[in-house]
Amino acid sequence: MNILMFVLFIVSAVASYYIAVQLASYGDGVKEKTRASTAFVGILIGVAISLPELTASGTAIIIDSPDLAIGNLLGSNLFNILALALLDIHYRRQQIMEHTNVESKLYSYLLILMTMVVMLSLTLTLPEGIYHIGYTSVVLVLLYFGGIKWINSRSEEKIKRRSRENLRFEDHSKNQVLQRFIIFGLLIMVAGSILTISADQIAQITGLGTSFIGSILVGASTSLPDAVSVATVLKLGNYNMAVSSMLGSSAFNIMLLSFTDGIYFGNNLFEHAGSMHIVTGAGTIIAVLLVLYSIARNKKRSAFVYVLPSLLIVGVYVTSTVLMFLIR
Repeated sequence: MNILMFVLFIVSAVASYYIAVQLASYGDGVKEKTRASTAFVGILIGVAISLPELTASGTAIIIDSPDLAIGNLLGSNLFNILALALLDIHYRRQQIMEHTNVESKLYSYLLILMTMVVMLSLTLTLPEGIYHIGYTSVVLVLLYFGGIKWINSRSEEKIKRRSRENLRFEDHSKNQVLQRFIIFGLLIMVAGSILTISADQIAQITGLGTSFIGSILVGASTSLPDAVSVATVLKLGNYNMAVSSMLGSSAFNIMLLSFTDGIYFGNNLFEHAGSMHIVTGAGTIIAVLLVLYSIARNKKRSAFVYVLPSLLIVGVYVTSTVLMFLIR
């Protein structure tokens, strides 16, 4: 039985990665085959890519494991920044951080601010919120949507979408693309649910705790599609979009904590979080500050000197993992 849980976790993690990649691909197909607005399609694809995190945290609430839900979303963010650092090291000769603009900086500020709000909510005893939803969740929603509006108004670069012929999906009809998008959306929810349930069992079997398992195992597993998506954008040479999309996805993950709080009827979600989530949040803030430092440098450097901040981010991730293991 114990071995079965580990097998289920590995299989569901691999399945979540594959399905999420296909889901994002068919989301792009929806854009090609329909006349939906660019904004609508952007939201659709963004939600599709975030379905692994959303499903995992939603399932954690259903099985009454709020600590696992929080760990998944915060752990996903720490892994996102690690993935960005590893990709930066891989593309060190291109020095991708030198090609970013104000948009990436603003997403960094938003992510740091939202993470700080979460950390404060984990350390302070806050008054009751609206019905069963804490005030922290309300603040996070306001910060996210207000921040996105601010970033869009301040961004120096307007994203220009090229009109493309339906070459990639020319062999598919509109109904086929929509059907497969919906099918993969349902499949990712099944895979994400199995991933979360097996992770909860692994936490009990190993005694590592749901905070640690959620932050490390589940968080990393549900973030893999984001990492693959960013790697694909980097291959195309769109460095600013790659960096800003990873930071923006992490801010969206923080906002999803509000949704998770909304479907959790056991009072304030954040009151059930373990103390190790403070370590995850602190590690994320330090890592994002290092990303900001890399972006702020405006002078070309040797490849070794250039990757030092990213190497430090890897060190931050390892240190955070060790600390979480020690205080689990």
